[in-house]
Amino acid sequence: MAETEGSFTRARLEAFSDGVIAVIITIMVLDLKAPPGAAPDELLALWPSFAVYLVSYLFVAIYWINHHSLLGLAARVTPLLIWSNSLLLFFLSLIPFSTAYVANTHLAALPMALYGVVQFLCGLGFAVTLSVITADRKRDEAFQTRAAARVRKNLISLAAYALGVVVAFANPMLSLAIYLGVSIAYVVPGLFEASSDRARNR
Repeated sequence: MAETEGSFTRARLEAFSDGVIAVIITIMVLDLKAPPGAAPDELLALWPSFAVYLVSYLFVAIYWINHHSLLGLAARVTPLLIWSNSLLLFFLSLIPFSTAYVANTHLAALPMALYGVVQFLCGLGFAVTLSVITADRKRDEAFQTRAAARVRKNLISLAAYALGVVVAFANPMLSLAIYLGVSIAYVVPGLFEASSDRARNR
């Protein structure tokens, strides 16, 4: 395992991750199919596909931004970090499938619930990767304090995704709104941590 660790740098890990995420976005856009005719109603009938694609694109973009921020916290590249990052990328790679499933079934309940499950898994993968980085820097008290805010945010997000999965069976559109609402907390990397720092300094 030591050889594996020595052969990887953070730049290499980031480059591989960026490549996987770029492929994920490419697959999603390829699933957008043009309408069979030129009539406006045929184009409008595709709005579920465009709506869920927009939400998924936002999710992937947010994960890409925060993934860069996450790896920047790593003190070193360890085998655990490599594998936890691979787990996160695996869950992210399921987004195109769940996106297409929701679009093809016009935002039906079961596909929307599955979409939430995938988002939950992505959030879980992010949390696992963060925990690996945090454990590797357990002697850095200042870092541990800052990381605590991210851990709390991840737990809240996972709870919201789980709620969205349940809600999907009663109201798929509300479920989609919940998923979208979770993403707001991740638009600006470090936003919650910075807020916590300001609160402590008052």
